Amino acid sequence: MNTQQNQVTEDVERLKEIPKWTRKYAQNRTLTILVLSVITMLFGIFFALLFVFPFTLALRGFSKGNIILGCVGIAVFVALLAAYFKCLFVFIRKYGGRNRGLIAHKIDQWIYGREGMTSMPMPEGTRKKKWFGIAVSIVWWCLFMGTMYLGMANVIPAKYVQPISALYMVPWFVFIYLLQRPKVGPLFLICPILYTIHTLLILAGMPMFFTGGWCGFSMVLPFFGYSFSAYVIAHLYSRYALKKLKTTAYLQENNNEQ
Repeated sequence: MNTQQNQVTEDVERLKEIPKWTRKYAQNRTLTILVLSVITMLFGIFFALLFVFPFTLALRGFSKGNIILGCVGIAVFVALLAAYFKCLFVFIRKYGGRNRGLIAHKIDQWIYGREGMTSMPMPEGTRKKKWFGIAVSIVWWCLFMGTMYLGMANVIPAKYVQPISALYMVPWFVFIYLLQRPKVGPLFLICPILYTIHTLLILAGMPMFFTGGWCGFSMVLPFFGYSFSAYVIAHLYSRYALKKLKTTAYLQENNNEQ
């Protein structure tokens, strides 16, 4: 009798965990974010390479006293920048507003369609919060590109490119996490933790950085590498949460039949 009562009590407690595991599962369905990140990374690399050429042309022109070459480099850079923001505006106009999240929704259906639909509520958004996020993103982008170019120009020693980037990169990761809660789970904080550890190892003397014209990869690879690691770990955790949900659901069906 006691054994049956204990079993019933244990089953009831496990059933109470359904909301918890549902939340954890929904927060860590990160393959959609991972696919979007890869697409964004490819576009980012494409535009970065486009911007690097005229910027380098302008630097060499002015450094060698060739004003015409420098002005041509600046003109091409401004033209590409204008084209970039034009494309961005068109994209936001097409997929923003009522269509916001349409691409992510399509990818999510493609990846997780067989597992059913579930999601966490979107963070509460206000106009002020939206523009603040855009402003922070612009500042981050300028700092990121500025650090990369200063490192490639040997203004910043190669060893300190990644540690300097950590001064704004780590707060950026935390900001993104706070901005996306509760849709994103705390496992996203693996990114800033790993980035900080990477910085400390470099400062301790570990040669975990690139030199010369490749020093920009000292930031780029950890940025995407640690983000990828966090998303993969979160995805694996979502598999564990889904397994717990299936086990609990099976238990609930048995109890209903009884």
